Amino acid sequence: MNQRIPYLAALAFLLAAGCSRQPRDIAAAKPAPGLQPITFEAWQEKLVGARGTITVVDFWASWCAPCLERFPHMVALHERYKESGVRFVSVSLDDRDDKGAIEQARSFLARQNAAFENYLMDENITDAFQKLDLLSIPAVLIYGRDGRLRYKLTGDDPNRQFTNEDVDRAIETLLGETG
Repeated sequence: MNQRIPYLAALAFLLAAGCSRQPRDIAAAKPAPGLQPITFEAWQEKLVGARGTITVVDFWASWCAPCLERFPHMVALHERYKESGVRFVSVSLDDRDDKGAIEQARSFLARQNAAFENYLMDENITDAFQKLDLLSIPAVLIYGRDGRLRYKLTGDDPNRQFTNEDVDRAIETLLGETG
């Protein structure tokens, strides 16, 4: 019985330490970004529901090095334009059946503080690329306030890769339009 006393004392100490947090500490913690599965059909409905805002969609995957390099710029753009009627969304094209890849994607989003909508395309990966009309990633699609696709920035042409500046210019152009 005396052997249990140090254990119980340590347990009591840990419980007391955990309970001593002030409510403001808990409130200050930001929730980790989620990665919500979405089918292609549900994705199409989300786009229809986004009319009235400029919507910037970043298609990426945890296995795509250029995607991961570009992603922090999307987070920075979100911070810059979140009060300007620009909506940022990320869609992971990681394999929905690869639990390790999905966990890597979630972890990456948390490290990036991606505080916007983050989806996992819940389709067979080959079908997803085909339905989305994508040949490669990274890809950024930008929709105008009218819901029409206005910019499709991809790396499909090896002689003309899109840049962060291309994304910036497209957003500024759409923000400058009236109506």
